[in-house]
Amino acid sequence: MSNPTPIHKARSAKMLTIGQVIEVLTQDFPDLTQSKLRFLEENGLITPQRTDAGYRIFEEGDVDRLRLILDWQSARFLPLKVIRQLLADIDAGKSPVLPGEPAHGAKAARVAKTKKISRIELVSETGISDALIAEAQEVGLLGAEPFAIGSLEIARSVVRLKDGFGLTPRHLRGLKTSADRSIGIIEGVVAPVMAKKDSTSRSRAAHFAAEMQDHFSVIHDVLVRLALTALDE
Repeated sequence: MSNPTPIHKARSAKMLTIGQVIEVLTQDFPDLTQSKLRFLEENGLITPQRTDAGYRIFEEGDVDRLRLILDWQSARFLPLKVIRQLLADIDAGKSPVLPGEPAHGAKAARVAKTKKISRIELVSETGISDALIAEAQEVGLLGAEPFAIGSLEIARSVVRLKDGFGLTPRHLRGLKTSADRSIGIIEGVVAPVMAKKDSTSRSRAAHFAAEMQDHFSVIHDVLVRLALTALDE
């Protein structure tokens, strides 16, 4: 049995230049630029071929891959590391489920995106105690009931940090402060875009926000990783 064909190699009848790729995709992603494509390439999400002169050329399968990436960024706000893993799973022939979505269809996925959950559901799904919920709410890690669906991920991490390392939500106050600062920076940048109120302003703002979030995540992860290298020395 042969290995599954990666999605970026699935179709190869036609080769496109970077300009042609942008022309094809800008109808759905009007803010796509060459710098954005280079950013995705630098982070290993796409791997265009090169001509002898060094110019990028894309197969049609690369365009399929880009559509997935751009949709996950602009519509679902997934970070790069999550997108990278989803692509790896697809390339390996798996059928990954997007974070926060059930595996049984697009309609259920759309419902899940805006779903709210009760305290009982939060406790049942994560094992978080009432005391931990209250403390997490106090420092802003969790909101009020009903909880956003993303609260499940936060609650699971809160429980694991408490059980595994003795860390309580109060120890995580700095994470909330850092997130708020990042949100403030992003909101400041996209506010002028949103103020234009044209047909593409909301899409452009979401696209800019997702890209900035990716850069923030990269910087944060590298800074932490560099600091932790001392533990291996």
